[in-house]
Amino acid sequence: MRYAVLNKKNKESISLRETLMGKIDATYDEIDPEVVFSIGGDGTVLNAVSKYAHILDRILIVAIHTGNLGFYTEFLPKDLDDILALLKTDYQINEFSLLSYKAGTYEGLAMNEVFVSGKFKMLEADVYIDQTLVMNTRGNGICISTPTGSTAYNYALGGAIIDHDIKAVQLTLAAPFDTIKHRMAYPIVLSEKHEFIIKPKNYDCELSADRLHINLHNVREIRVKISTKTARFLKNEHNVFAKRIKDTFIGRD
Repeated sequence: MRYAVLNKKNKESISLRETLMGKIDATYDEIDPEVVFSIGGDGTVLNAVSKYAHILDRILIVAIHTGNLGFYTEFLPKDLDDILALLKTDYQINEFSLLSYKAGTYEGLAMNEVFVSGKFKMLEADVYIDQTLVMNTRGNGICISTPTGSTAYNYALGGAIIDHDIKAVQLTLAAPFDTIKHRMAYPIVLSEKHEFIIKPKNYDCELSADRLHINLHNVREIRVKISTKTARFLKNEHNVFAKRIKDTFIGRD
């Protein structure tokens, strides 16, 4: 087995990396790994997905959270020996959807969300579902998220939490300026068969795809949909989705 490790630059994560590399019976290969260990938080996971986006179809991500349990990071440091044992068995995986986006000459993938905003001013844009104009929006921005991203920025904007096993894409608005001339409907959840098309009226816009930030100039159309690519994660059978929602947003008993 070939493996690589991406870790947060804090003491606990660095220490766990050293422990892992001392225990694992495998070959370290940062260029072409079969298994990628992500040690840190959900942000470290996003970095791993970005770094290995070109080979996502043939790698397994093992996410270990050095802190409280996250939505991508299913394991804790105390689970390390169990993880190494599990990798030698017929393990189960979680397969998470990604977004694909195209904005002018820019295109790429996002694990959590694509966020479009105006630069220096309110964003005004027409929103289409496929080729049908749905609404004209005015506000701070438009957030389009995956099911796994539904518990991130989307949730803070009042969007719905979506089961991670569903292939869907969700649109939520940030601080919409709703008037009699600008009626807006949100959140909107679509199946993988559809795409959102945003046609900004602003000359200057900003697009954020997870941790990547792009300045757009005179881009007439931004397309976002569920990608055919997915990210494969080692599954922790004891980490139940409903319990994670309760522990994260409601509080533990």
